[in-house]
Amino acid sequence: MNLSQFITKIGNLTKLSSTKTTPTLEEFIERGFEPKNNKIDILFINPPSSISERYGKEDMGEVGGDLIPLGMASLAAYIREKGYGVGVLDCPTLRINNEDVYKIILERDPAIIGFSTTTYSLSRATELAKKIREKIPNKLTIIGGSHANVAGIETANEYSEFDLIAYGLDGEYIAYDIVKKFKEKNYNRESFLSDEQNLKSINGIIYRYKNNVVKNPPRENILNLDELPLPARDLFPMERYIPLPNQYKRLPLTNMVVIRGCPYFCSFCDQAGTGARRRSPQKVIEEIKDCVNKYGIKEISFWDDTMSYHKKWMREFLDLLIKENLDLVWSCYAAVNTVDKEILKLMRKAGCWNIFYGYETAIEELAENIQTNRKNKNFDRMKQVAKWTKEAGIEVRGSFLIGLPGETPELAKRTVQNAIELDPDYAQFTLVCPYPGTKLAKEIEEGKWGKFITRDLEEYQCWNVTWLPDGYKNPKELKDMERYAFRKFYLRPSYILKRILKIRSLEDIKRYLKGGTALIKSFL
Repeated sequence: MNLSQFITKIGNLTKLSSTKTTPTLEEFIERGFEPKNNKIDILFINPPSSISERYGKEDMGEVGGDLIPLGMASLAAYIREKGYGVGVLDCPTLRINNEDVYKIILERDPAIIGFSTTTYSLSRATELAKKIREKIPNKLTIIGGSHANVAGIETANEYSEFDLIAYGLDGEYIAYDIVKKFKEKNYNRESFLSDEQNLKSINGIIYRYKNNVVKNPPRENILNLDELPLPARDLFPMERYIPLPNQYKRLPLTNMVVIRGCPYFCSFCDQAGTGARRRSPQKVIEEIKDCVNKYGIKEISFWDDTMSYHKKWMREFLDLLIKENLDLVWSCYAAVNTVDKEILKLMRKAGCWNIFYGYETAIEELAENIQTNRKNKNFDRMKQVAKWTKEAGIEVRGSFLIGLPGETPELAKRTVQNAIELDPDYAQFTLVCPYPGTKLAKEIEEGKWGKFITRDLEEYQCWNVTWLPDGYKNPKELKDMERYAFRKFYLRPSYILKRILKIRSLEDIKRYLKGGTALIKSFL
């Protein structure tokens, strides 16, 4: 049997093992709308983007990589709980484009269109918002999400298609204020936007009034996250959410966020210095049980920036999870300084199979330049924690950055060598991307570290060269260094042999085939 025949056999086995009927696209779209009194007060949109655009501009094929947009799911749940009609469209997962979305808007007639955007998806949101403004001008348009949080003023100045920019760590109260006050104006956009006192009363928004951009004070953070309802997963195409091949063990899987903000100050990150607030361990267990009972979830991917930062909270959560005995596996993100030998053993007992450490770099001078030395003490500590993690029976994943402030090709090669010495089960090498509004972007704008190569926001997804550190001759040298890192790490015979020896199931084979194909196409 040759490789082609083997892959075909695997595909046939997969088809035979699936007995559930997947809903049609029309049924998924219908699921996403829950009117109140025959009205959709607000439609939340995750703008169209492809897997290739999100992960590197290459044709990676259908390898997975879609997970529920939890920010939208939480907003929809809160607005629905307050008695308003909501709709959601997760365009990347539904594989629908702006023209499809526009037709749905005409059919469903939502009063407010809310875009949840990253920097690289901004152009798609802008394109659709412009068409809405021209064709159905009484719709109120809002943009929120990570880009609005760090570049709200710039967005307001550049894109008149958006009536309001919502910013802040928590969007639930802001969205509720907007929906409530817009309904009080009988869904009349002109009346709503011309009432200056009304606009001033909504904290957490940026808007234009008489040709001036106005930024209201931020809305206070939600201190008691337990008061929020569980994310509205019932509105989303749960059957279609599958991570990238190297990031799960069991399906179905869902992602979850239990901590908002981050206690660290990494200069390249839009969450830097935002502080951290936790839901209670009991509330987290409630959500996990809800996912298991309603959707048959077998694995949780915790998306918190540093789940283990509060050891007392973590121990209480782990004890409760062990007690529930839910037959789950899970993964999370952590910082080196937040774990020890004992808590790692407890995490493994509770079902943790994979920890993704934000190593970034083990070179102390580079770590200081981006302030990651606060979360990763030094290389010796990194090695010690990696050893403890493996001894506990947990896989180690690690992120490493190429193109750091102060970096040269020689220093980058040291970062790659450090990655090899740490020997994680999976290493992610990404190009530093100075997102608008971050401390790093401001430093580069002031002439420190290097220069910007592009301001095309579609390029801002960590796989393209967006800036050039002073230590590099040209963008090609930097991009070649990224490719060098992947080749040097993944083409080691010892690494390949270890991955083969870890194969335990048909599912492992399928994931490795998908993941290997994507890696070769994009980086090797």
